[in-house]
This record gives sequence, C-alpha cells and structure tokens, in this order.
Amino acid sequence: MSVATPAPKIGEVLTHPVHGPVSIVATCTRTVRGEERDYVDLEVIGDEMRISVPADGKDVIGLRPLLAEKEIAELIAKLAEPIEIPTKKASWAHRIKSLQMQLQTGRISDRVEVIRNIMRDSGGVPSSLAERNLLRQAVGPLASEVAIARDISLDEATELLQSTAEGALESKAA
Repeated sequence: MSVATPAPKIGEVLTHPVHGPVSIVATCTRTVRGEERDYVDLEVIGDEMRISVPADGKDVIGLRPLLAEKEIAELIAKLAEPIEIPTKKASWAHRIKSLQMQLQTGRISDRVEVIRNIMRDSGGVPSSLAERNLLRQAVGPLASEVAIARDISLDEATELLQSTAEGALESKAA
C-alpha cells in the first residue's frame, strides 16, 4: 500500500536540491509519449528561472520543506567547526572537479562541505574565478533559504554563512 503525497498547492514554498527555494506557480497536465501526466511548475525565488517537474516525481528530485530554525542552527554550527588545513593539497583542477560534483548532489551537508573546503583551500579568500563561482553556487541557495526562513535580507543571510565559515578558518589558526 502506498501513501499518497499531498497535492502541491500554488504559492507553496519548497526547496529544490540544486536551485534552493522555489515557489509553486502552476500545475498542469501534459501528454508525454501518449500518456497524461500531472506537472508542477516551480519558480526559483530571487530568480525568474522556471522549472517544471512531474508531480508524481517531485519527491524523486528531492524537493523538501524549507529548513526549520533548529536545522539552520545545526547548519551554522557545522559551518563554524574549526577547519583542518590539509598537509597536502590535491591539484587545483582535481579539487574544482570534486567540489562541482559534490555540489550537484543537492545534499545540504555536501553544500556545507563545499563552502568549508573552498575556505580551507583558499585561505578564506578564493583567488580563482572558478572557486569564487563555486562558493557563490554553494552559498546562494542556502542563504536564500535562511533569508526566507528567518525573515532577513539575502545579504544578511549570505554574510552570516560566509562570516561563519571564515571564522571557522580563523579559529583553527588561533
């Protein structure tokens, strides 16, 4: 026996594993390969990008509710843990590729690790464009979610996450 997933509601805010907070803007039925399927149209909050996913597959792509305050506190605590400086670094190209792959999993824990690894490898100030872009991709969706959940500005949420990660680097050096 399967448990029915509640029908998506227009205006509901969820979190997409890669793009961050999204709002359900529409539902529709499409014929795909001769079969009718229900779809949910999502708009990334803070961006005008739209994503359409099969309604019966929304759990498969990892849509989830926004983080609760307890989860945000845990995320910040994880970011604040002292960052170990490696004795030997992998090559730049290998590190970037590895971080990109880790970011694509959509898991919050992987996103936090990408932020911490970039801070560790760059000494807190990413010098390459690739590292700066990856840091922006890692922080952006989390900051957007924290901003919505805590009702603060995106800039405040971004500063909170980045300064927490920078502090973790400094706390290990002290």
